[in-house]
Amino acid sequence: MRIILLMCAVLTLSLESSASLAATPVYPTKPIRLIVPFTPGGGSDILARVLGQYLNASLKQNVIVDNRAGGNTLIASEIVAHAVPDGHTLLIQANNLTGLRVLAPNNKPTVTADNFVPITLVGVLPHVLVVPRNSRAASVQELIKLAKAAPKSLTYSSAGVGSAVHMGGALLAAMAGIELVHVPYKGGADNTAAVVAGQVDMTFGSALTVIPHIRSGALKGLGATTSRRIKTLPDMPTIAESGLPGYDIASWFGLLAPAGTPAAIVNLLQSEIVRALATKEIADRLSDYQLIGNTPAEFSAFLHKDAEMMARLIAQSGAKSD
Repeated sequence: MRIILLMCAVLTLSLESSASLAATPVYPTKPIRLIVPFTPGGGSDILARVLGQYLNASLKQNVIVDNRAGGNTLIASEIVAHAVPDGHTLLIQANNLTGLRVLAPNNKPTVTADNFVPITLVGVLPHVLVVPRNSRAASVQELIKLAKAAPKSLTYSSAGVGSAVHMGGALLAAMAGIELVHVPYKGGADNTAAVVAGQVDMTFGSALTVIPHIRSGALKGLGATTSRRIKTLPDMPTIAESGLPGYDIASWFGLLAPAGTPAAIVNLLQSEIVRALATKEIADRLSDYQLIGNTPAEFSAFLHKDAEMMARLIAQSGAKSD
């Protein structure tokens, strides 16, 4: 009798173990598609390609970076939101995500943060207020003076409505009491090129995108958008130091998966990203970023807080979706 009971117990444990293994998703089983909602060359694209190379090696699967710009990041967001939630379609998103609810007609967007499960906040990228090399402004205060002398005559480009670049201009206008004309593009590289070509009067470009142009002399850097000076431009004052105390805005970049993605896959991806950010090679390649790598719960809390800030800035700017 004891032998029979013992055999039953062993069989039960074996079945439970098999069920547990069956419930644990095998991942990845095919190439991972990493969607970027902007054109190539911007902060999110570069981040995606660096991390994609790392994940390609660590997960032993190809990671394909797929740029799907347009629609204020809605095109890329909808692709991922409606993808099978198995971890094989992921999204690198930025500040635009938390502005979608406010910018959508009647505050009813087709996609919001609720359509995704947060994996990790990868990093933050400071921005720089830049103007063409032949601009009459050589400082933030000179630029504000020009804007006050001719309201709505100065233009600024951005990577789209609701982007950190757009909000940088909206915040400057609100704090300085000036009126600027916003000209949206589909990505960081495009909106920077417009300033280099003199098609617009300024932009609040990511440090990664504009610093090479500052160093070449194609652009003049007037001020950093963050509360602290940028370590690679230590002699450039912040906008807050230039007469607008409290001015502080930057781009954030996070990794998300479709809602319903198994926790085991989310946790695996989060741990792989955190491990990547801790390596010297990745840190050196992404030296312009403030690398973070937090937990899914911490990233979720960050998104809620950022959504509140974006709602205030969008209300101040009067921005509307294109």
